[in-house]
Amino acid sequence: MAFVSAVTGDDSTKKFMEVLQNDFKNLSLETKKKYPQIREACDEAIEKLSLASNNPQASLYGVVNQILYPLVQGCESKDLKIIKFCLGTIQRLIAQQGIDAKGARHVVDCLYNLGQAGVLELKLLQTAALLMTTSDLVHGDTLARTMVMCMKMVSTTETRDISTSHAAAATVRQLVALVFERALAEADGNLKVNPADVRLQSNNKAPKDLKPCAVDAYLILQDIIQLINGDAAHWLVGISDVPKTFGLELLDTVLTDFSPVFFKISEFRFLLKEHVCALIIKLFSPNVKYRAALTALHIPGAAGANGGGTPERPHFPVTMRLLRLVSVILHKYHSLLVTECEIFLSLTIKFLDPDKPLWQRALALEVLHKMTIQPKLLKSFCDCYDMKPHATNIFQDIVNALGAYVQSLFASPGAAAPPGTSAIPQQSGFYCKGVWLPLCVTFERGTAKAVYIEMLDRTEAPTIQDGYGISVAYACLMEIIRSIAITVEGSEYFRLQEMYEDLHDGDEKELNSNKTNTDTATTEQSLTSNGHSVEADQNSNVVQAASDDSDKETELRLQLLKSSWCGLVWGLSVLADASIGELENILRAIQTLARVSGKVGVSAGRDACVGALCRSALPAQYAAGALGACPWRREPAAPEPDCRHHVVWVGTPLPSAAPASGQQQSFVMVTSRHVTAMKALLCAAQRDGDVIQQAWFPVLTTLQHLVWILGLKPSTGGSMKASRASADANAVMSTSAVMADLPVQQVPVAESLGVMSALSAMLSRVFESSKDLDDVALHHLIDALCKLSNEAMELAYSNREPSLFAVAKLLETGLANMHRIEVMWRPITNHLLEVCQHPHIRMREWGVEAITYLVQAAFQYHHNNPVHVTDARSRLLLEPLAELCSVRHADVRARQLECAARLLHSRGDQLGAAWPLMMQVISAISEHHSEQLIRSAFQCAQVVAGDLLGCAGPRCLRRVLNTAAAFALQTKELNISLTAVGLMWNISDYLYHNRDKLVAALAGDAAACPEAPQHDELPPLDRLWMCLYIRLSELCTEPRAPVRRAASQTLFSCIGAHGALLGKPAWRALLAVLFPMLEQVQKQSNIASCEKVDTGEHILIHHTRNTAQKQWAETQVLTLSGVSRVFHSRFQLLTTVGDFNRSWAILLGYITDFALQKSHEVSVAALKSFQEVVSAAGRAGGLPRRVWDAAWAAWTDIAAALPDRHREPPVTEDGKPGEEYAPSQSFLTTLVQIFPLIFQHIRPTFTAADVERLGACLAHVCRIEPSASASALDGSAGLAVSLHALHCLDTVHKEALVRHELLGAMFVALTSLAGAGAGAGARCLSAAVALYRAAPQPSAPVLPHLLQALHSAVKKCGQEKRRRPSEQVDEASQIAALLLQVLETGLPLAREKPDDYKEFWETLPGVLETFLFEPPTGMGAGAGALVACVRGAALAGRVPGAALGRLLALVRAAALHHAPPDRTQTDQELKEREEFARTCFETLLQFSMVENVDSISGDDNDSDPLAIMTLLDRFQEIIMKYAEDEHDTEPLPRHQLSEISFVLKAIATLAESMKKAPPGKVDAAAWRKLIDAYGGLARLAASGRARGAGGALRAALLHYAALLAPP
Repeated sequence: MAFVSAVTGDDSTKKFMEVLQNDFKNLSLETKKKYPQIREACDEAIEKLSLASNNPQASLYGVVNQILYPLVQGCESKDLKIIKFCLGTIQRLIAQQGIDAKGARHVVDCLYNLGQAGVLELKLLQTAALLMTTSDLVHGDTLARTMVMCMKMVSTTETRDISTSHAAAATVRQLVALVFERALAEADGNLKVNPADVRLQSNNKAPKDLKPCAVDAYLILQDIIQLINGDAAHWLVGISDVPKTFGLELLDTVLTDFSPVFFKISEFRFLLKEHVCALIIKLFSPNVKYRAALTALHIPGAAGANGGGTPERPHFPVTMRLLRLVSVILHKYHSLLVTECEIFLSLTIKFLDPDKPLWQRALALEVLHKMTIQPKLLKSFCDCYDMKPHATNIFQDIVNALGAYVQSLFASPGAAAPPGTSAIPQQSGFYCKGVWLPLCVTFERGTAKAVYIEMLDRTEAPTIQDGYGISVAYACLMEIIRSIAITVEGSEYFRLQEMYEDLHDGDEKELNSNKTNTDTATTEQSLTSNGHSVEADQNSNVVQAASDDSDKETELRLQLLKSSWCGLVWGLSVLADASIGELENILRAIQTLARVSGKVGVSAGRDACVGALCRSALPAQYAAGALGACPWRREPAAPEPDCRHHVVWVGTPLPSAAPASGQQQSFVMVTSRHVTAMKALLCAAQRDGDVIQQAWFPVLTTLQHLVWILGLKPSTGGSMKASRASADANAVMSTSAVMADLPVQQVPVAESLGVMSALSAMLSRVFESSKDLDDVALHHLIDALCKLSNEAMELAYSNREPSLFAVAKLLETGLANMHRIEVMWRPITNHLLEVCQHPHIRMREWGVEAITYLVQAAFQYHHNNPVHVTDARSRLLLEPLAELCSVRHADVRARQLECAARLLHSRGDQLGAAWPLMMQVISAISEHHSEQLIRSAFQCAQVVAGDLLGCAGPRCLRRVLNTAAAFALQTKELNISLTAVGLMWNISDYLYHNRDKLVAALAGDAAACPEAPQHDELPPLDRLWMCLYIRLSELCTEPRAPVRRAASQTLFSCIGAHGALLGKPAWRALLAVLFPMLEQVQKQSNIASCEKVDTGEHILIHHTRNTAQKQWAETQVLTLSGVSRVFHSRFQLLTTVGDFNRSWAILLGYITDFALQKSHEVSVAALKSFQEVVSAAGRAGGLPRRVWDAAWAAWTDIAAALPDRHREPPVTEDGKPGEEYAPSQSFLTTLVQIFPLIFQHIRPTFTAADVERLGACLAHVCRIEPSASASALDGSAGLAVSLHALHCLDTVHKEALVRHELLGAMFVALTSLAGAGAGAGARCLSAAVALYRAAPQPSAPVLPHLLQALHSAVKKCGQEKRRRPSEQVDEASQIAALLLQVLETGLPLAREKPDDYKEFWETLPGVLETFLFEPPTGMGAGAGALVACVRGAALAGRVPGAALGRLLALVRAAALHHAPPDRTQTDQELKEREEFARTCFETLLQFSMVENVDSISGDDNDSDPLAIMTLLDRFQEIIMKYAEDEHDTEPLPRHQLSEISFVLKAIATLAESMKKAPPGKVDAAAWRKLIDAYGGLARLAASGRARGAGGALRAALLHYAALLAPP
């Protein structure tokens, strides 16, 4: 409504004044007759208005008091029509703000008087309200009179109807509100009151400092308190009593709508604190003291039927309004009234006692409900009370009271339902202990809709609806949790709730459809730890929660949880146990409480919440045994069977070490309630895992029990899967339970499978969501799983079926957290390693399954950030697999190797720094491993050595080598060992072809060389080579011969093929490897057994390898030959490596030792090695003298140490003679052939002693009779050993011709060799003769020795029985020819220097005697030649007499010698004998012509030194023997004819010689003897028997012709 202007010139004002003029005209007409004074006043007012309207500058306020006068008079006229008309005009003036303060007072006085008269009360109320609302002119006493007028109309009377009373009450409320609005505006500075407008008050008891509006408000409030308290008003004079309910409503209005007044004006605060609160406390007294009868608890109206008649009985309207006031004070003034609010809260809490009326408890619950929806209010309560040391824990008491209230509802017998399930309605509610309480009212979250506390029109207590109390209490508990969560989490709470609800809806849909919901999975992925958004960094999940809260705020949150968790968990647990249809919401609230408790750090509260969830998921009696007693439950759970929910599963209890009473049952029934609780538990674990921390253990324990009961089995990846077999077993157990009269229905198999599948998926998501946990929370989860697994392991020790839940979930957790391997890897794998060592096979199987699956998944995991793929990470991943090597169970080892094989095939190029660990896995073989295990491991090694050497890296090659060596050393499978040796060749080939890359890669590798600790200075690549060679050398001494053979061949093949890559230090190290290998081989060979090897029935071994000793002999051959080849091929290099002389000496020492082995194979190979290295040394050239001296010494050691043929055979242990060892012909031949190779390098320094030693050695060698079997074995058909020995001496021969000091020793050597009897004696003597003839004069001293050698040779030739006669004759003839050559050369020299050849002349007769008379040379052609040679020398003169005499004696003896006829002699032999005799006769006859022949003999008594007389007598005797029988004409036999022919020729020769001799030289007696023989010759000629010798006879007879006449 527009207000008129104060200036009358305004158009609106003119119109309004015109309206007023009309009103006054009408009033004037109405009062014209009865009330002339009123008419006159009206006319005057009209005139004033007319003048004012004509004067534009005139003010309306100047005439207002004049125009009000007739209106006031009209109101005093007692004429209702006039009064009504005047009040209307006054209202028009008020509405147009046409009155001033003075006029307002006149109006109020008028109204007050009318009110006293009770006239038009509604019109009065309207006018008063209009006056107060349109202006601020009413203050002080004017206002008081207005209020008094209105308040008097509030009470109903006989003349005042209820509508008027209600209008008056409404007007009073409006006026009070208006007064406080003005006070507030005045306090804010928005309203200023003119002091002139305020009438002085006589009874003003307000503080003096208050402003006018504040004074009015203060006085009104003060009088309201007085009136409520039953006292008379001070300011509102005339009011002594108002209904308490009305007064309380006024107070409620003031406190509710105008709280700023109390905060801005201290006087009002004082009034509130000292008077209002005291009033409320006083009025509460009946409610606190009253105790309702138990029988009337359910009839709330009975106790208050008489209203306020009984002071001690609480009155519902008053109590309800008091609680409203309490609610207002608690909400708006708790900061001002801390102590008073504590009292009010305590009183409100007491209203929840079981002995209070139901309506009173309901009102208190509604008050509490309004408080619980305000987080700030609860936070303030906790701050003001619970956090103060000496204050009451009000917040804690509130929560506990609500819990106690809920508990008490189910202890009340009045609400008991009839027994049996049929009495339970199928609606949401709570049922426990036979008490059914429906959920009759529900509330939106964060809202409180009171019912009974809003019943202001009720004068009697209403009947409380069944279930209303528990519904509100349930809402209070839920809202407290919500408020706490908002306080702790702030706006994040609402976002979390929205996301959690989406996730829950998805889980519910999955559970109902038995299918995986993709949207749910997406939502779940968006949910991170506690709703915090985690960036897409795979490698870190550490939540950096930066908190800006102060320490006080943190303490406040902590106290909130400490004060509330116990009561909340207690109350909600009771509700959860009794819930029908509300379990999900209850459990969700418990989840929220657990989350915020964990965030704040109230571990006890968090654990209690988690425990409540866990106990809800298990049957009550079963949970008691599985989880222990409930710490917060005030009484034990009801043991009655739960018939409210559908049974979805019947399973068996999980075995335990000490089963509780609840687990003694054979069946465990899982109902839909348990499924719901399990779903809630899974959701809590999934979304709030980061705050669960130590409470993970009960969660996991519960899940383990449920998994066991549901029959879920672990599958690949750790997830628990449902199986048809489990569902069938459930059906069977359901049937058994039905038969056992348990309240169970048979569960369909399809439904069972559906439930299991859905729960299995949810369970997997719990552990998959662990990827969103921070590091600390993840460790708590892992620790709990490990603890649970330890319990299962302890149970498995008693051979009971263990639960594999913990192990499977450790695997699943690890798979979900691959992005932060460093955080979770060691805790998980360390425990799984313990599981792998468990004796129970099922535990082991899943332990190793988890480890191997984790390792494979870790290597397959793709990192977006390659920086995190480090060497340390690679090693970390493979360490668990490597540590499985310490587990002795074969099944674990088998799975380990399977995993290793998969990694090699799929991720071999990604192992990186983990290669050493991989090689440790592969090489960890032992004797207790089966053949299959070793084969599996070796297949991995083959993959590495075949395809992945480049991936393994240079620094891992040593481990690869060691691995191959380990497989070569294993004894389970020979083929593996042999193949492993082949792998080492592959590795060497790799080292060779990639040497440049390896050198570059290993340039900075300063690691020590454990295989060659004395050679750490080696280059890295050379160290690898040394590792290879050392491992192969070790294999060369392996007990199995095939392995040794393969290793030896590989070792020396590698050295031969790749040795050029080694530097000098490496070669020095290599020699330090090869020589000990030879020593070890020799040692093992010496102790090897000679017994035949037992190879079974199906394997045949050649006789050359049928003993260990023979097999080791092969190894000796291979190793020594290999080392020799190394020296042969790298000799020039080796001479510059280290102490070559020492290496050379060592090698020769081994060659010597091996050459003297009693094995033909080894000894021959040793000599061939000797020959090989000597040849290499010869080609090298420039070697120091001691090198060849060492070779010469080794050769002589070998030759001298050979067994002598005359040595006694060895004796075995049983006393029997053993087999005597003899070297083979090949051995002897090779040994002899080596010397020329050595001699050409020691020629200048070869001394006579060396020559003698050489001769002795060669003679010793040639005297050895080779082993026939060995020779056959060798198959050598070379020249005789002696021929090779002669060749050796021939090389010295040339040197001896130059250096004559060697001649003596050379002759000794040759003659010694000739005397060795090796079949080449003649050749040796021929060489000696040739040497002599080449240097006769220097050889003069040894000429007698040479003659003796020839003499011995010819005698030995005649004594050898095994040789054929023809061979003997041939050799003897050769020797005789040699003697002839010696004599032809030496006799002239001996004649020249007889003194120098004295020994020669002494030796010569004896030698000639043997050659002339002893077979096979005696009386042969050779003997004749010797006689002729001697004859020539003797006739030449200057022969010592003694020597000449002995020579002639020999000739004489030869001439006189008569050998008996031999029928076996050939014609040639007979002829030779005849010729020999003739030569002897001629020689004698020639000597007979010598002048001093008598002096030759040296015997003075010898009258016939040449024995001519004796010869003639002998001749005559033979002739007479054959000529005795003249009549016998039978020809003589051949041998007799030869004899007679010899005699006849001798006679002819003798006759001829005697005729030629000087006359004085022939004795007369000789002539007579010769003539006497003529008769015999004649008779022989006459007999005819000597026809075969006719020529000889004729020649002899012809010589007698000269004797027929005297001379």
